Amino acid sequence: MIREAIEMIFTPATPLAKKYGFLYHSISLKHRYERCEKVWLPHLKNCQDIFLQSLQDLPQKKSVVVLGSAHLHEIPLHLLMNNFESVTLVDVVHPLKHHWAAKRNPRLKLVTMDLGGSLAELEKLKSLQDLKDLIQNLSQKELFHFEADLIVSGNLLSQLALLPMEALEKFTKTNLTLAEKDEICTAYGEIHLKNLRACQGKKLVYSDRAVTYRDPEGKITYTGSYPVHFEGFTKIKDWNWMLAPLKEASKDYSIEMKVEAYTSNKL
Repeated sequence: MIREAIEMIFTPATPLAKKYGFLYHSISLKHRYERCEKVWLPHLKNCQDIFLQSLQDLPQKKSVVVLGSAHLHEIPLHLLMNNFESVTLVDVVHPLKHHWAAKRNPRLKLVTMDLGGSLAELEKLKSLQDLKDLIQNLSQKELFHFEADLIVSGNLLSQLALLPMEALEKFTKTNLTLAEKDEICTAYGEIHLKNLRACQGKKLVYSDRAVTYRDPEGKITYTGSYPVHFEGFTKIKDWNWMLAPLKEASKDYSIEMKVEAYTSNKL
């Protein structure tokens, strides 16, 4: 707890990122990784394998952009720096280690950006209809645009809707239904892919696409997924990721994700 408190104080973040939990979630993810690294290893290896595979047909390796870079647990910074002349990391909050690395190495650039486009609008969410109206507005906008030899969207699709939904539930003191959550996650995922398609360069996307909860005896107690259409992308791999073994998130269940990876060479 002391380490987390120190990181909360010294990690650069905007007031809104702090208020709505982006900073807290970033630091929590780091410490979950430290606790679960051993069971995450197969997942991490799969992410690094598909990254290296995606490099094989690149005509040049001048630049790479990582969307939702977080702590780069899945594609370590040294892999990016060893394979590209220029590395750009994009996220709402960048960990201290990346700020230090960027100060030491001009080849590394940090872009602080809310890729979901919702952060500045969260205070206005008073009802489910407000959130639906926001999604409709976001779907008409260009939320981001990057040009690079390779653009990576790493475990981001299912995350974009989480904090808007949390903010709405907190204000209304009412939990969204599973059907409502699936609809919202799908909408944010489609918006992200629309913007990603418009970027120039080869794209690599990997994300959890389904979740399974199991009780202490291993019995499935819940499964869920959200439909997203990957037109223009080719599926290259899928695997299971034990995100939270029993007693990590709860003593009552474990959480396992199905991850899918897609690529697109369309410029």
